[in-house]
Amino acid sequence: MVNKAKTALLCAYTLARAKQFSEAEALILSHDELSKTPEAIDLLARIRMEEGDIAEARRLWQGVQSIYPEHQPSRLALKAMGRRQVKIKWTQVLAYLLPVVLIAGFGIGVLFAKSVAAPAPAEPQMARVHWDRIPTQAKLDALKMYQGKVRRVLVTSEFFARPETQFARNVVTQAMAQNLAIPESAVYYGAATEEQGPDEINLELELL
Repeated sequence: MVNKAKTALLCAYTLARAKQFSEAEALILSHDELSKTPEAIDLLARIRMEEGDIAEARRLWQGVQSIYPEHQPSRLALKAMGRRQVKIKWTQVLAYLLPVVLIAGFGIGVLFAKSVAAPAPAEPQMARVHWDRIPTQAKLDALKMYQGKVRRVLVTSEFFARPETQFARNVVTQAMAQNLAIPESAVYYGAATEEQGPDEINLELELL
């Protein structure tokens, strides 16, 4: 998988864990390369289980096994279905995905971005970006219009303050840094404003 597909996979995982199943599925299916990988199909199967469509989940896992018999998560899921209904444990799903992303050379680097208050520059020129939920790859790519023009970024979000979204926060941090051509240490996180919804994300880009 190329970096865009890997970013999309991890974002889809975070959406699924937050029970935003339709958004997670749409993100997976929007990437042709990603949608054909065993990791993405396995994630879709787990979404189907959460939605109660056991037959479709079984079909998806069997499809993975027919092409990728070495894929352990789908094999274990089918084995568990023979005994009882599978209970989705999202921490285990992340444990399956993380080695795939790292071994494939995603280049996450430092996985845990620093969470510190942004310094208060004197009257800087600012650009502001608003996302109503965790960004798609297209929204992350749109930041390239500011490439080479930004000194640092302040992200305010209640969503990224939740412990279960820490991994997605790390992935988004790296994607923003790459698209803006700034170090990850120049991406800061702050508390959400009272006006922000629980999933809304605001960016304040300090321009050079």
